[in-house]
Amino acid sequence: MNRKPTINKDFTSVEELQIRIKKLEQDVKVLNKLYFINDIYHDVSITESCKKLGITRVTGHNWLNQWNEGGYDSLGRKSGSGGQSKLTPEQKEELSEIIIDNKIYSSKQVLELIKEKFNVEYSIRQVERILRDLKFGYGKPYTIYSKMPEDAEESLKKNFEE
Repeated sequence: MNRKPTINKDFTSVEELQIRIKKLEQDVKVLNKLYFINDIYHDVSITESCKKLGITRVTGHNWLNQWNEGGYDSLGRKSGSGGQSKLTPEQKEELSEIIIDNKIYSSKQVLELIKEKFNVEYSIRQVERILRDLKFGYGKPYTIYSKMPEDAEESLKKNFEE
């Protein structure tokens, strides 16, 4: 029987913890690029260094080009290459509740809802990513036979059990 471990949550919020994790992940990416550049300084071939770091040769050449164009400062994240969401975690939770309460089934409707409710514009593709993150899946709409009795599902279950 596993017991749930206790954790002192006085040090930071979950959101702050996630921000710190993202920052460190970015630092690790820069560190890997520096390992690659260090290998090149020490006459290791691009192919060999790429194998060692588990990256493609194209990625290695891209990192080398970044270094040659701007040195260390060019290895970090570029502006406009992702980053913080336009919606806060609280807004995403509210969005999820609105979707469930209002039985919204299309990404386009969610796109319009976000624009209207939160005054934020996204592409339809980004809305689909947000929905996936909120654990909403894709479902193909289907038609319901107009003459089907209201208790059809219960009747089917009863007949199936017999």
